Amino acid sequence: MDFTRIDVLFKLAGVGILIMVFTQVLNQAEKKEQAQLLTLAGVVVVMIIIVKLIGDLYNTVRSIFNIY
Repeated sequence: MDFTRIDVLFKLAGVGILIMVFTQVLNQAEKKEQAQLLTLAGVVVVMIIIVKLIGDLYNTVRSIFNIY
């Protein structure tokens, strides 16, 4: 099992925690629209990271099975 990608989990968790804290701060400041936009931006950032990981997985599978 490859544990070199554990940093990606920490990165995703860090983004989630930061987004959660900033969203709570914006909600307390009665800026709900900005909080929703921040949450949406966080989801987009996480999805970009996940799509890159899926691309890496696809390339690894292709190289293992010699598929061109």
